[in-house]
Amino acid sequence: MKNKKKLENQLILLCWLVYTCSYIGRLSYNSNINQIGNEFNLTYGQTGLVTTFFFFAYGIGQVVNGFLCKKYNNKIVIFLSLISSSILNFLLVISKNIELFKYIWLLNGVSMSFLWTSLIKLLSETISKEKIGKAIVTMGTTVAIGTFLVYSLSALFVATLNYKFTFYVASIILLIVSVIWIFNYNRLVIPLKEEEVRIKEETNSTINKDKISSLGMLVVVLAIFAVANNLIKDGLTVWTPDILDSLYDTPSWLSILLTLCLPILAVFGTASAVNLHKKIKDFISLSTLLYASSIILLVIVMIFIKVDAVVVTIICFALTSCLMAGVNNIITSMVPLEMKDKINSGKLAGILNGFCYLGSTLSAYGLGKIADLFGWTSVFATLLIVLITITIIGIVFIFFNKKKARY
Repeated sequence: MKNKKKLENQLILLCWLVYTCSYIGRLSYNSNINQIGNEFNLTYGQTGLVTTFFFFAYGIGQVVNGFLCKKYNNKIVIFLSLISSSILNFLLVISKNIELFKYIWLLNGVSMSFLWTSLIKLLSETISKEKIGKAIVTMGTTVAIGTFLVYSLSALFVATLNYKFTFYVASIILLIVSVIWIFNYNRLVIPLKEEEVRIKEETNSTINKDKISSLGMLVVVLAIFAVANNLIKDGLTVWTPDILDSLYDTPSWLSILLTLCLPILAVFGTASAVNLHKKIKDFISLSTLLYASSIILLVIVMIFIKVDAVVVTIICFALTSCLMAGVNNIITSMVPLEMKDKINSGKLAGILNGFCYLGSTLSAYGLGKIADLFGWTSVFATLLIVLITITIIGIVFIFFNKKKARY
């Protein structure tokens, strides 16, 4: 097809724009959790409950949409998802009743849950094998860059105006992106889908029973890895401002700004995972390596926290975030897109991302509650136990996977 590569690049960029900006609409609350808690005089558990409602709805929505996304009209579904989140961001910021926050954010979780499965399924149906690697790397940066943007906005508004402007800007950005999506969809998707259908009709692939069994075991272990991944990744993202504020008495705007270290390095984590995958083909082995490396970093945090070494804490948090971003890219992008010939990419992405957000649900309320009851040192100990457990599971799986299949 003439100009196929150009259309593919533009579609990857459009999907990247949609999902990156969606993070501004979903993390607008998280990036201001400290300010909201102070304004309404809430405990860590109470502020984390709002985020828990979001993660709960988003996680369940991911699984449900993973199974149903093959029936969706991507053009309309993604447009409505962005518009809904835009409205809900505006409703939350104008609401005076803190009790409504968790229900508004629950609906935001539902609306956002349509995006990832639909976008991954769309890319798997339209992007050629030659462009899959580029799609994985590009989509793998969305979380990091989106997080960076929303925390940058939050730091700016907390320092100069009012944290509420983060929600106003998020609402406007989502509205603009929804319009960009609706006006570019047909131009990019229709010709690419027609080309991919033609190619698939010319090639057929079969999967034997052993491969199906191996694939099933892979998905089970990756689902366990997914829970731990977001428990750690989102736990750091959500609570780092409060950790820096309570342990080191860092000003709110500065703690938010310092938290930007996490998503900035996460971009490198995503790219590093892709490069490492060229040498380590096995998904479980690669993920286990990244988890094991994180254990060392968290041990360093627990050692240096006793001497108020805020710089060491920030660096270790940033590097851990980097490694967890790599694992997240493996689970939610690399596996679904590289295995598109073996299983529906949207379904697999939905299942694995759903388990990721089970971890997110636990991180928001669970870690906040542990901090309320036992302090932040206990939170670090909890995360360390999770990392050690997951690393052991990975090693055991690798050891007993006699065939060393590359799935």
